[in-house]
Amino acid sequence: MSFPKVLPVFCVAFFVCFGCASDRYPVNPNVMVADRDTVSSQPVELPGNYNIENYRKLTLATLPGPIVSDAFDDANLRYMSLRLQSELFKVKRFSVAALHGTDSTVLQTLEDLGEVEMAQQERPTKIDLLASWNTTIHPESYNYGRTTEITFVCSINLTCKDLRTGQIRLSKDLDIRVKRTQIRDSTGMMISGGFEYNSDAAVQGLMQDIATQAAIRIANEIGNEYPIGGRVTGVLGTELMAMDKGAEQGIEKGTQMVVYTSVGGIDLPLANAYASPSSNTAQLSVYRWNDDNKYVRKIQKQIEADPNWLKNHELYAVSCGMAVPPRWQRKRMYLPTSRD
Repeated sequence: MSFPKVLPVFCVAFFVCFGCASDRYPVNPNVMVADRDTVSSQPVELPGNYNIENYRKLTLATLPGPIVSDAFDDANLRYMSLRLQSELFKVKRFSVAALHGTDSTVLQTLEDLGEVEMAQQERPTKIDLLASWNTTIHPESYNYGRTTEITFVCSINLTCKDLRTGQIRLSKDLDIRVKRTQIRDSTGMMISGGFEYNSDAAVQGLMQDIATQAAIRIANEIGNEYPIGGRVTGVLGTELMAMDKGAEQGIEKGTQMVVYTSVGGIDLPLANAYASPSSNTAQLSVYRWNDDNKYVRKIQKQIEADPNWLKNHELYAVSCGMAVPPRWQRKRMYLPTSRD
């Protein structure tokens, strides 16, 4: 199976999330959405950072550094670090391996962390990318009479390194803000409702919200460096196509794709499509062809005229960006809970 030549790598600013933007669940302002309407308003073009690595699942090792906070003890901060790594596993674009900050006893207490494997450090060649970060969490309180609003600011210094080339692919400071409210009694001395620091359930809920927000932001930055690609394995006219990648490789429902081919060594973007995935394959519904290009018009006519066109030619598809896992779309704390 041959693939087009590797092109220069640039960062794509898209984060694909089909159907998750609504009045009830607005999108975090730090995560840009590229749905069908957004893609349709732009030329049919390939993302600047696509290359042959798009066609395989990558192993992402996580190496979280210490979390510094004067508001929470080490146990709760460790819990947040583990939750963050478990949330990253939901990004099927990567196989996530925990290198540090894990132990099997603690991992077993987190039921959805079972598939995060502890990487074997004696086999580093199996790891493609290393994501490391340092974290600080501090509260900012604002009093409004008997109500106190606390904004927990989580600052992450993220670095992602390609272990095969030794290249730092990105280095970025991320800020995540999650709010909680406290209500005091008439004396102003006792907390009568809302968030309490001495409540294990309240603190763990906060840690989960911070971890999910952080995972979304980290996935946004890393995932868009590595869009998901696949080979088109079937065509039905010029409107429906099949691709050899699905949900297990990171394709979510509504992921915006660019269908392209290689002509004379030149990768030619043909059309925009959105994906409907099964486990390891996806159906692509093409909704716009690149008709302004005369070469694309010729190929479109050939496909329409010849049902067996694909037997003698090759088609590929690559995502415009990374899709949000459905379990994140449904989380209210995915919303802009800050003044960012």
